[in-house]
Amino acid sequence: MSSFELNKIVGALLVAVLTLVVIGKIGDNLVTTGGGHGGGGGHGGDATVTAAVKKPKVKQPLEPILAMLASANVEAGKKVAKKCAACHDFAKDGKNKIGPMLWNTVNAKRGSHEGFKYSGALLEKEGSWTYESLNAFLAKPKDYIPGTKMSFVGLKKASERANMIAYLRAAADTPAPLPTQAAIDAAAKALEAAKQAAMEAVKAAAEPAKAAVAEVTQTASAAPTAPAAPIINNAEMFGAADLDKGKRVFNKCKSCHTVNKDGKNGIGPNLWNVVNAKKGARDGFKYSKAIIAMAGTAWTYENLNAFLLKPRDYAKGTKMTFAGLRKDSDRANVIAYLRTLADTPAPLK
Repeated sequence: MSSFELNKIVGALLVAVLTLVVIGKIGDNLVTTGGGHGGGGGHGGDATVTAAVKKPKVKQPLEPILAMLASANVEAGKKVAKKCAACHDFAKDGKNKIGPMLWNTVNAKRGSHEGFKYSGALLEKEGSWTYESLNAFLAKPKDYIPGTKMSFVGLKKASERANMIAYLRAAADTPAPLPTQAAIDAAAKALEAAKQAAMEAVKAAAEPAKAAVAEVTQTASAAPTAPAAPIINNAEMFGAADLDKGKRVFNKCKSCHTVNKDGKNGIGPNLWNVVNAKKGARDGFKYSKAIIAMAGTAWTYENLNAFLLKPRDYAKGTKMTFAGLRKDSDRANVIAYLRTLADTPAPLK
């Protein structure tokens, strides 16, 4: 199994278990209200769902390069090493620069090159520059030796690290022996164990999120949408309605509705003189069966209030896919604005 395959598995697990569950199960209950209105085939656009799920951070195991060294390209490694030439000299008689001279590095003791002042972090890292330690260091120096003065960010591709280390191996009086098959097999076994541990860590990290989703889903399913506040009986709210804010909120609906006196129907019907008008009565518009079934009633303030709270609850089967306006003030402002769209605004009650 490659690191790429592991990444795909981890990504699929996180997306499937966390994101899709949240969106699929509790979309309506976590919906960001007042979403856009537009879109084909329906009466407005789909609601926008906001579900912030923290992705578990799991460190990916480092891909070993031991098996690659026998066939690694020294010339390609030399080209990669050009990224290091500003700080390091690779020649046998080379001098220390910003970084130490790197002739005869493979299997050399760390921090042992004469004349170079190493960081305390590197000097505290005991051991030699084995193939495995060079692989880890070159992948991400600051992770392998926290506090190192090495500012190079690292080589992400295992093939580049293998070529670079093959070049370092060649830069010696006597190149270090290539890894044995036993060492290669042990590295491969260690990688599989690390991948399995990473997968288990991902699953463990996902469990709390799954439990939270289940709890929110159960709570949301058990709790029906609260009824709309009776805005026409709330003199303070309706009296304080802001027509300009209502017009701005209504701008979300303009992709589907016209509001001018002689306006044509769009995806939704023209809304001139809608307050107290009979439902499903706009000439030339093909209403859904849900609205036609209400044709005997009018768009009173209360009915508009309930419809705008959550259209699909008020008129089950409506073509209107707009999620609704959860804020009482938003609905009051929009209805106050709709009231002005008439030759004679409907009387307040």
